[in-house]
Amino acid sequence: MSKNILVAYFSQTGNTKKLANMICDAVGGTLQDIGAGAAVDLDAYDTVFVGTPNWAGTVTEPVKKFLSAHDLSGKTVIPFCTHGMGGLQNVASDMAALCPNSKVLQSFAIKGVEVDSAPEKLRAWLDGLGYGALV
Repeated sequence: MSKNILVAYFSQTGNTKKLANMICDAVGGTLQDIGAGAAVDLDAYDTVFVGTPNWAGTVTEPVKKFLSAHDLSGKTVIPFCTHGMGGLQNVASDMAALCPNSKVLQSFAIKGVEVDSAPEKLRAWLDGLGYGALV
């Protein structure tokens, strides 16, 4: 399993940022705030966790721009999202469509108000993906 992991996220209210930090703490790697606008060299990464709030049933515009601007061919992409009441909806499928030559793994979705109590669910998801014992 690769340790060349990027956890990239966009967060407006802070919930997706909290979740991204939890993932990064669990798997290691580098944390990148997509909303900060800093350039990212993805060549160093084999696995990219991509986090977004669910906006109108899909990924946010900053995440769309990030995925469209970077070639993730051959990389493993792992979507995660926070939401109000909408659940995952089209987030994972739309993200997969933006990464057509990537291996897209099972996504994780959680209500924003439940992020603080997410570690157990998050650990089970990461374990299921094979990323649970990296750190």
